[in-house]
Amino acid sequence: MTCVVVNDASCLIDLRKGQLLHVLLQLPYQFIVPLPIREEELLDFTPEEWRVLEDGGLTTYDLSGEEVALVMALKLEHRGLSANDCFALVTAAKQENGILLTGDNQLRKVASSKEVRVHGVLWIIDELLAAGACETELLITALEIWRDDRAVFLPNAEIEKRLRNL
Repeated sequence: MTCVVVNDASCLIDLRKGQLLHVLLQLPYQFIVPLPIREEELLDFTPEEWRVLEDGGLTTYDLSGEEVALVMALKLEHRGLSANDCFALVTAAKQENGILLTGDNQLRKVASSKEVRVHGVLWIIDELLAAGACETELLITALEIWRDDRAVFLPNAEIEKRLRNL
């Protein structure tokens, strides 16, 4: 059974910065993004970038009324999460074999407490490498971009470890 990877905005933005959007969808997963996140947090993505993502299989997930009610309850329970964090978590929790892809530490903790599998963009690097989905140089470039970008919040020790291994 194929795992469904639910993307939050931070990971898609970091993957875009790392020039990995075009290879992301070569991984053996189904990738989705909740509609509110696409419409509210990914406004800088161009129509061409969306076309590449959609042509590669990324789908936009529109939550049902019942799921939106779960989002609101989750938001009340965890006031430190944004509404869009809650949209991502509820979407991942509702998927059979769901994985939440996020870089947000608080969201990761809540997801783990709710027994939702959670990973970040460094996991994507590991998966791309294991699958041989792209050239090693592309992975090195992405890691270097992330290391040098003050707006990307990844553990430097983990980046350096992967750079040494590559």
